Amino acid sequence: MSDPVQGSVEGRSFTRCSQLLACLMVLGVFWQGWLALNQPGSEPLDRTTSVLLGLGLLSLLACLVFILTSRTCIDDTHIRQTGIWPRKVAIAKISQLKMIHVPRLTWLIAPRLVVRTGLTGWYVFHAAEDPVIQRFWALSLRPFAAPPKN
Repeated sequence: MSDPVQGSVEGRSFTRCSQLLACLMVLGVFWQGWLALNQPGSEPLDRTTSVLLGLGLLSLLACLVFILTSRTCIDDTHIRQTGIWPRKVAIAKISQLKMIHVPRLTWLIAPRLVVRTGLTGWYVFHAAEDPVIQRFWALSLRPFAAPPKN
């Protein structure tokens, strides 16, 4: 293993394979929708159904854009991830964390860091590139609190 990465590092949040699978699934949804709407004997959609269908497709596309463009950055003080709902957590405020990493499936399942701040703040940060993953590991292996002094 190489030396620990210092300073600020940034990388894709999701693996290329998971991005490709997300694109294929969205195309599959569009294809099945097209087939369903063009079935012989089907009636045209009413206004309410069309609006709900459009909103559903917009949210599906927004999630796809998030998967394709999301970036994760970690430095000495904060962890950040862009996307539909950008997340930013101060490392000093983390009370608990868990590294989720499936070693032989990182090409498909992006490693993630689940952090807890306070009683109700839970955040999940995904990482698909080695420098960010190394920083996640370094953060998950360091002690968070010094033992109490007597």
